[in-house]
Amino acid sequence: MTKQSRADTVSSFTVVKGAMIVESYRVFAAWDFSRTKRQNLDRLREENFVGAGTTTWLRDIAKVINRRFDPEGRDRNLVVLAQSGCDLDEWKPILLWHMTRDEFLVRDFLQNWLFPAFESGTFRIRPEDLLQYLSRVGERGGVSRARQRRRGLATRLGEGRPASS
Repeated sequence: MTKQSRADTVSSFTVVKGAMIVESYRVFAAWDFSRTKRQNLDRLREENFVGAGTTTWLRDIAKVINRRFDPEGRDRNLVVLAQSGCDLDEWKPILLWHMTRDEFLVRDFLQNWLFPAFESGTFRIRPEDLLQYLSRVGERGGVSRARQRRRGLATRLGEGRPASS
């Protein structure tokens, strides 16, 4: 089964959780390529080798790693670097690059708001600037899962099908 790209999906869940730099590094340093992704994430939840303070935070770390990365595929090099002891300061920008492929809000914000704002002399981010930016995400190709669900629901109802099919 191939993983569907989330490159155009607007989701705040992983953004709100943050970059999780240290947590991601620790997970990948302990990654076992002889196990499946699910088995590695189950092991994370069982052993808590990242030192999460609560079971909720541990669950969220596993969920973010699951959504954000493909350790057996295109993110394998990121895992190998962590396993080989790559310095965290050198690893961080590589992690960010990997994150931006499937994190629409991070990528779009950096490219279309933060960098141009910085170039024009902006050094403080105001809430009203972010609200304006977020209100126009759809114009740049971002697709909200909620909007997709509403569209799908409208289509099903319009075709006379039950709402939950």
